[in-house]
Amino acid sequence: MSKPNEQKPIQIPLPNLRPRQGKTVLGLGAELKANFCIINNGMASLSSGFGDLKDPDCYHSYKKAVINELKKKKLNPQIIVTDLNPQFLSTKFAAELQKELFAKSTVSGVQHHYAHIAGAMALLNLQKKRAIGIACDGTGWGQDGRIWGFEFLLANLKGYKRVGHLDYMQLPGADKAVTEPVRVALGLLFKTYGDDIYKLPIGWLKKYRYKIDILLKMLKSNINSPLASSAGRIFDGVAALTAICCLANFEAEPAIRLEQEAARVINKETHHYPYIIKKCTDEFVIDIDLMTRAIVKDISRKTPKRNIAARFHNTFSHIIIAMCKKIKKEYSVVDVVLGGGVFFNKIITRQVQTGLEKNGFIVHRPYDFVLGDAGLSLGQAVIAYVSGSSRKN
Repeated sequence: MSKPNEQKPIQIPLPNLRPRQGKTVLGLGAELKANFCIINNGMASLSSGFGDLKDPDCYHSYKKAVINELKKKKLNPQIIVTDLNPQFLSTKFAAELQKELFAKSTVSGVQHHYAHIAGAMALLNLQKKRAIGIACDGTGWGQDGRIWGFEFLLANLKGYKRVGHLDYMQLPGADKAVTEPVRVALGLLFKTYGDDIYKLPIGWLKKYRYKIDILLKMLKSNINSPLASSAGRIFDGVAALTAICCLANFEAEPAIRLEQEAARVINKETHHYPYIIKKCTDEFVIDIDLMTRAIVKDISRKTPKRNIAARFHNTFSHIIIAMCKKIKKEYSVVDVVLGGGVFFNKIITRQVQTGLEKNGFIVHRPYDFVLGDAGLSLGQAVIAYVSGSSRKN
């Protein structure tokens, strides 16, 4: 995946938005790629990026900048908006602001992936549209308390309905899976094969047998192994399965290296792996167990890594197009908005946009600065500015 541009301060006119609950709204963003957004009198002011708030210096600079900007403009936000994740420092800072400076303000939480889509919709002048929002990223706190990241939302700026997602899998070690993709791969294998994983032709299973035994016990006992529907983690898992990248030294390294491998043969490799889309109550659910089995079979056949990577990319894009066709048939929606860091991947974006347009969809991809988590504060603020909450339809 190509890396996003560094986010810089920007002013975004929002002439078609009409406030319903608050004339001034403050969106505090996420914790990684943190920034903030103030909407006042139809103008969104998006701050520069502050990096990871877990770094004390970044957090101090972030808090100081928020307070200074509000004081400089003499603004008292009616609504302070955060991510739903209660552990984010930006979420905790909202409570601190309310208690110490803005006692009359309301603190509201907005779902991570809905914020991705809403920010894009506001920026692309889709304020009056209802669209299929495809949010594909690493992780975000879901409305059900689980980890989301491969989401299909029927959305406008007043609310959303989750109409599709990846089937949940366990992530042994939770956040450790981000830097150790083999944990994600193990979650994929355990979901598909259960206790039979040691019979599989995956070299690192025997190499790290002692550690794998511990992780398997965690999975079986459901200890620190949260459920996730994350697109980003699936890229990590496939990168580890194929031994393209088993340890991440920087953010998104497994996905970047997987894309690089795929790019070598993507113009010649047309095959995609099998998968199933199931209807569960009022949601479409993507089951990739068949894909996992097919990848393992390709590994056993010594299929070149670059071909497996390309076939995975083809499959990922195929799933998105198939899901949108099902949603279109049920809800008669043709506008599609792309959101989340996975869409920095040039192969996926090109395949998805081409495939959807061939099937009668209108595809909207925002500029890079709002595509990833740097655009979350904009989405948060826009939602609260229009509806005053993070309601689901």
